[in-house]
Amino acid sequence: MPGRVRSEQRGSPYLALSPLSHIDFDEANGIEYIHNLRLVRLGRHAPFVLADLQRVRQRLAAVIVELPLRRAGFLLPPWRDLERISAWCRDNEVPLHFDGARLWEAAAGYGRTLRTVAALADSVYVSFYKGIGGLGGCVVAGTRDCIEALEVWRTRQGAALWTAYPYALSALDGLDRHLPRMPDYVHRARALAARLRDEQICRIHPLSPVVNAFQVILAGTVDDLRQRNRDFAAREKIWLFNAFFESPFEGSAVAEIVIGDAADDYTDDEACQWLRRFQAMSNDRRRRRRA
Repeated sequence: MPGRVRSEQRGSPYLALSPLSHIDFDEANGIEYIHNLRLVRLGRHAPFVLADLQRVRQRLAAVIVELPLRRAGFLLPPWRDLERISAWCRDNEVPLHFDGARLWEAAAGYGRTLRTVAALADSVYVSFYKGIGGLGGCVVAGTRDCIEALEVWRTRQGAALWTAYPYALSALDGLDRHLPRMPDYVHRARALAARLRDEQICRIHPLSPVVNAFQVILAGTVDDLRQRNRDFAAREKIWLFNAFFESPFEGSAVAEIVIGDAADDYTDDEACQWLRRFQAMSNDRRRRRRA
């Protein structure tokens, strides 16, 4: 846990991050309960920028930037803003950590090499079981002092596995198969999103995806959409969405479209037809209720 290590090194409990970061949003306050750290939440619905960071008055142990910020719609801060955050951290001697579970996708979205992106941070986290398609596992890379201090926490948090080789082999395979294709996945996501937007099949966010994934806003509650998704799969033999999330918009919920090698099995025309039929199921239900 780089945040815990940086806290011990700098004698401060304060970490700056987005409130939509998975560390804060998805992990049941583990960073606070387990590590007794204090979060300084910057921004709201989009990645924070330098101006947000400059308003912080606490002595920060580290700044954490999630690349991309999934819960905000897989958004990336504009490249120039990311460079400014990096420069501020260097100037103020505050460690910068990229929570880059999808760093491979982020680099493709920026149109830059992984080395160029990672060079802006003092440490990075990358996942092998998302876009790379591995069985599981991740890597933290960074400065020597950070990695050496992390070793004890790897053991304390149960990550020192003796039988990790299946994960390593699947990760290496994923790097060979998927990493060269990341720019293609990003291009495909942008093309599909443009079709959905321009043909008004459904609302999307962001309007132009910055990586290989984006959100779709669908009419219905989370429970209604889950049932509709199951009904659609039974009828069409197509599984459209893995999950639905609450939306700030009344009467709507959010789903995600992520482009990887599974998209090789269908065309954009087919995807648009499926989503039209999925949307039509909602209208059919409303008509039956009125009848």
